[in-house]
Amino acid sequence: MEPLHPFYERYLDVLDVAFQPIVDIHSGELFGVEALLRGTDTLGFESIESFFDRLFEENILYTFDLVLREKVIKKFATIGFHSEIKLFYNLDNRLFGMSDFSKGNTSRMLKRHGLDHKSMVFELSEHNEIVNIDRFTRLMSHYRSEGFCVAIDDFGIGQSGFKMLYHATPNIIKIDRFFLSDIDSDQKKKLLARNMVQLSTLMGCRVIAEGVETEAEFLVCKEIGCHLVQGYFVQRPTCDCSQLCLQYAHVNAIALLEKRIPGDQNIIRKRLEVLEAVSISDSMESLVEKFKLDRELSLIPIIDNQGSPVGIIHEHRLKSVIYSPFGQSLIQNSSSNFSVLETYLESIPVVEVTLPLETIVELYSLSDRAPGVLVTESSKYIGYLSARVMIEAVHERNLIRARDQNPLSRLPGNFMINEHIAQAFDSKSNSAFCYFDFDHFKPYNDHYGFRNGDRVIVLFAELMHKIFLNEYFIGHIGGDDFFAGTAIKDESMFDKFCMSVRKLIYQFAEDVREFYSAEDRERGYIVAEDREGKRREFSLLNVSAVIVYKGKSSSIHSAEQLQKIFAIEKKNAKKAPDHLCVIID
Repeated sequence: MEPLHPFYERYLDVLDVAFQPIVDIHSGELFGVEALLRGTDTLGFESIESFFDRLFEENILYTFDLVLREKVIKKFATIGFHSEIKLFYNLDNRLFGMSDFSKGNTSRMLKRHGLDHKSMVFELSEHNEIVNIDRFTRLMSHYRSEGFCVAIDDFGIGQSGFKMLYHATPNIIKIDRFFLSDIDSDQKKKLLARNMVQLSTLMGCRVIAEGVETEAEFLVCKEIGCHLVQGYFVQRPTCDCSQLCLQYAHVNAIALLEKRIPGDQNIIRKRLEVLEAVSISDSMESLVEKFKLDRELSLIPIIDNQGSPVGIIHEHRLKSVIYSPFGQSLIQNSSSNFSVLETYLESIPVVEVTLPLETIVELYSLSDRAPGVLVTESSKYIGYLSARVMIEAVHERNLIRARDQNPLSRLPGNFMINEHIAQAFDSKSNSAFCYFDFDHFKPYNDHYGFRNGDRVIVLFAELMHKIFLNEYFIGHIGGDDFFAGTAIKDESMFDKFCMSVRKLIYQFAEDVREFYSAEDRERGYIVAEDREGKRREFSLLNVSAVIVYKGKSSSIHSAEQLQKIFAIEKKNAKKAPDHLCVIID
């Protein structure tokens, strides 16, 4: 390595390294830190990119990067718990085209500071186009074979991202901040980000939500399946290593509040096959021995040093090695690729146990020849679901739903409504609940007959689907009583929920007129018997609604309290001009 010119040595004296945490989105545990350069503005550069552009123009990009890499690794080694986390280091793609590029330098640096190869993650960005794709692919294969992790940074914003995804076969994908900014209120961004997460998961990659700044963004990133999170919401970059934590309590607190055990999760846990996993650092000899001891075993999950799954090794790929004397000698030869577990590693979808069963099945069905999925809890391996078991789980869940589903409206019944309410109370998050009750339904049913009464109920159920657009949980309590509920992340979401309910009330009153005779429509009422048997006038059908907003400091602590409020306030709703009563607690 060529020594730096004294002029550029001055750069190193001015520059400092800041670290920004990357944490598990389900537990707040520190996964790694990204090294970020500080001080380029002091040297007179407008941005970090312009600084590296100057180094490239001066043809010292690679030489300077090696010296900078040493500085970063040296500082990383001062973190008290550095052996338990990973170091993310940004590589400029142009390095691979430099004439002085050489291999093995990073390995020597790590060795000097007592660090393992697997603690290093190289981040590749789309900022500069890859010119020589063959050379790039060979180098990435080299880094992977050396045991380094590879991550694609700023994924989704440039032209070469999918090309890098194809050629670099990364371990980690970092979704660019553009797609995550205000994702809680932008459905298009949510759709795009969800698809990126699904694609990455299918390829066996972990996904980092990068640049997350608010709790609302964090919750959506968790909902769409991101595994890790980085951004101001967790912690700003810091040059002081003592400010880094092994666990971020505020992230863990939100994760605990969000953690629920709905019906899907119960079914998944009950059917989970707990196959004993093997660490990626174990010997091939020990793995082969496990297959020999258990003839029924067809695959073994492989995990990293943090307990997170990295793939599986299938027995059929080892047959030529297990049953051949030549193959067994290769296994025992530590210098041979045949002794390295990664040589036989297969990627299969990795799913969090809290994901809906539909999402798990969808990820599996999109994968190519995967025998099943590996299941995690807080990103740690807990078991395996085969294709057969997933089919059984879906069948069991469908039976449960079918028993509970109202046969007329096809909406979830009281079992799932009560489950939704219980989950909302368990999560202790802000929630909104709405109870609907028809006005004058019994006189209508008596006058026009139960078949027309059933048609009115079906009409309301269809309007709920049409207006709520699957954004909220909806259910049919029974008869002419219905329910809707949702988690509320901010004030605008509650306003939107109330607007949707108002729209439903108005639209039902308009559409239900078609279920009356022309004479009754024109008159605006029907004559029928009341509950005491007296004939009197009843206005045309309406629906009244009670909305209850439960905040984090609400005095409502149980479903029973909620039901009492509905029973009392529905009388006020029926008297209100807009047929709506809103309670905020």
